[in-house]
Amino acid sequence: MRYQPPSVRTRWGATVVEFALVAPIFFFVVLGIVEIGRGCMVQELLTEAARRGARTGVIEGTSSATIKQTVTDYLTTVGINGETAGVSVNDAPIDSVDAQAMPAYTEITVVVTVPVSSCTWVPTLFLRGTISGQYTMRRE
Repeated sequence: MRYQPPSVRTRWGATVVEFALVAPIFFFVVLGIVEIGRGCMVQELLTEAARRGARTGVIEGTSSATIKQTVTDYLTTVGINGETAGVSVNDAPIDSVDAQAMPAYTEITVVVTVPVSSCTWVPTLFLRGTISGQYTMRRE
């Protein structure tokens, strides 16, 4: 058996205590970084959904229901609950907008919002509000 100085043998308890104090803080920070990254990803997905809705909306004769269906279909494809998404065109709820009646060369802005609680991995005690993405195109 090899000789070990007493200081090496008695340090195991201090190591365990230090780990017990530092580990929760470390894991909390790592989880926060992951959640911020997920929030950025969801915002980009919402912007893409708004872009797809705007592309659909600039086609002449497109109805508001078609715009909303395009957005909802895309969000469902990427794993976001499309039923909780709020879609608005030109700052008005999609149900009150008649996209077919819009004249040519007008801008169509599609805004897609979802509550944070529908796309977070963290308990919703800490997070409130909405995440949104928007896109604007001109009708031709």
